[in-house]
Amino acid sequence: MKVLVLPGDGIGPEIMGSTLRIINKLNENYNCNIEPEINNVNAGMFSDGKYTIDELIDEAKKYMAILKAPMGNPEIRNAGGTESGLDIILGLRFRLDLYADVRPVKLLPGVTSVLKGFDDKKIDYTIVRENSEGLYSSHFGGLTLRDDVSIDTQVITRKGTERISKFAFELSKKSNGNAYGDRIVTCVDKSNVLKSFSFFRKVFTEVSKNYGNIKSQYIYGDAMTQYMLLNPDKLNVVVSENMFADLLSDLGAATVGGLGIAPSANMSDKMGMFEPVHGSAPDIAGKGIANPVAMILSTSMMLDFLNFKEASRSLENAVYKNLSSGLKTPDLGGKLTTEKFTDEILKKL
Repeated sequence: MKVLVLPGDGIGPEIMGSTLRIINKLNENYNCNIEPEINNVNAGMFSDGKYTIDELIDEAKKYMAILKAPMGNPEIRNAGGTESGLDIILGLRFRLDLYADVRPVKLLPGVTSVLKGFDDKKIDYTIVRENSEGLYSSHFGGLTLRDDVSIDTQVITRKGTERISKFAFELSKKSNGNAYGDRIVTCVDKSNVLKSFSFFRKVFTEVSKNYGNIKSQYIYGDAMTQYMLLNPDKLNVVVSENMFADLLSDLGAATVGGLGIAPSANMSDKMGMFEPVHGSAPDIAGKGIANPVAMILSTSMMLDFLNFKEASRSLENAVYKNLSSGLKTPDLGGKLTTEKFTDEILKKL
């Protein structure tokens, strides 16, 4: 099974190096037969014109799965002022139609939440981010007038909302529900203010009628920031527009230990791209202290997607055992380097 590997920028090559060591071990122990095919494209190459998004898309289309490390650098900008790395990230998501961004928010064993009174049995839900439209779709078509006005347009379509709502309900159907066993999909919008969000809610409601055994609820985006802090145990699956879900998933990650342990999957109906939620962290690149957990758990999600279920569970459990026994990188209060943390994972596979 060939997998396209993008090591990316900053700490990307370091945490991807850990992941490739793990994949080799899983190939030996579980006959996964994963063949990484590495493309060292980075933000600088795009900025210099040495490589184009068209070339990357043409290559990516050959694969069922892409394993991607963080890409981009805040100091590398395109002519419009936005990060060059985002052209790559959003280009892959939009042009490969990876319409569902799945972001688990799960408190892992051995990690303490900033939310007092909540343990790892009370915080375990998933945010489903509509990945193909919304406000971020304007990245490729925003308009600036005479250096006085800049306009970005939010796009919400029936097709996009129907399929992301269905995806969320199907995910809930397969889940164990929230901490109380309730399967419930939460629609997050701002339908009291914007017609586009009112339309999103309308279409979501229509889809929900096909899932009578699953509850649904509606929460405005601003109220959701409070709900995630006060009632995370009541959440099961959350679905929202592109930018709202992006912001909320970062908040969710903060409640379970930070972005360093937050994995994600970008899904279409036929392929997936798996990547950590966090950025390239150029300030700590080369220091050997980057936390590889998000990259490793994203790999576990990829293995599950490719139907290597046993290997996926084994990898998750190895991460849990490390954290439970206090084996952590500095961002989580530990002392292990990226390499030493990975060594301990390998011992448990």
